[in-house]
Amino acid sequence: MTENFSAIICGLKSEADAVRSAVSGDDIRIYVSGANAVRAEELAQSACADGAKAIISIGVSGGLDPSLKPGQLIIGDEILSDGKGAIFASDPFLLGALRKTQSFEDARVGRLFGADTIIVDAKEKAALFARTRAIAVDMESHGAARAAAEAKIPFVAIRAVADPADRALPKAALGAVAPDGSTLVAKTLGAAMRDPKQFPGLIRLGSDSSKAIATLKRDLPALLRVLFSVVEG
Repeated sequence: MTENFSAIICGLKSEADAVRSAVSGDDIRIYVSGANAVRAEELAQSACADGAKAIISIGVSGGLDPSLKPGQLIIGDEILSDGKGAIFASDPFLLGALRKTQSFEDARVGRLFGADTIIVDAKEKAALFARTRAIAVDMESHGAARAAAEAKIPFVAIRAVADPADRALPKAALGAVAPDGSTLVAKTLGAAMRDPKQFPGLIRLGSDSSKAIATLKRDLPALLRVLFSVVEG
């Protein structure tokens, strides 16, 4: 068993690249699950088995709270899991450390919903917000949180809003993520070429996602530095 590392779970390679631009070293390991909730949990379980001291979910999210704009930094204080509806709380010491950073001043703190399938349209988002009061949704955090809870190690989620609550995902984008977390550009463009009305939505989604990634690149250096100081301390 290898010890003394923090495990970071991302769904996309672009999210992992944002993490790598912020931190490096032997004390972190980055896992990329693709848009696959089961795979995210499996990777988190593997990290726990290898001796991870903390699990951190990092990436972009879909907005559920209508007040959230693309690029908004989010700190998940608890994760509501799809399916059985289990609730996993983020570690209070990690949350306390994040509160000391300047980035935290602009962050929204609240419940995240962990979805097993992609949440596609605005009506579905609105219904989910009304039912769960979660402010955003992603497909990695609940699996990572469950694995951390089972292993009894600290967990926290750091996300940034990509698509806002009032925006539907274009159909061409639904199969855009490969199992390794890369973006299937040719496949996505091919689907849009068959239905050109999707191009404006794809352009908006690209812009929204870029804002979310930019937020992560801006804020992760300070956020992860303070988290690692707590984990290693």
